[in-house]
Amino acid sequence: MDPISLAAAAATTIVNLLATDAWGKAKEKVGALWRRFHPEQADAVEAELAQAHDEVRGGDETAVRAQALYWESRLLRLMSADAAVAAELARVVDELRADSPSTYTVSQRAKATGRSTVIQVGRDAQIGEKPLTAGDEDREAGR
Repeated sequence: MDPISLAAAAATTIVNLLATDAWGKAKEKVGALWRRFHPEQADAVEAELAQAHDEVRGGDETAVRAQALYWESRLLRLMSADAAVAAELARVVDELRADSPSTYTVSQRAKATGRSTVIQVGRDAQIGEKPLTAGDEDREAGR
């Protein structure tokens, strides 16, 4: 995987884990990566990850995206300083992905009566009205 794609994938994985109970494992593994290649920065990186954890847990999608971009940049700079970082980062990401929950079980039950609307979402949805097309207008009018 090229360094730009690896940094983007790693940053997304790390930030997504920071929003979960597995954030400590992400902090530990990323901290260990820095300890191996830039030990003088490792404590600061772990402190930044703890701060990022607080931000993404209480934040919205903008906060998550901002953190992902920030960590992508940090990881790219780390890789540019030492070619051996890429292989180690790929290994860390694989370990983090293997340890992260990848499946969810969602059970929902709803009952709509009359002209009510029920909307159920298990994960990741956008809510909004779909624009009507010419065929939809005919159906709405009962034609």
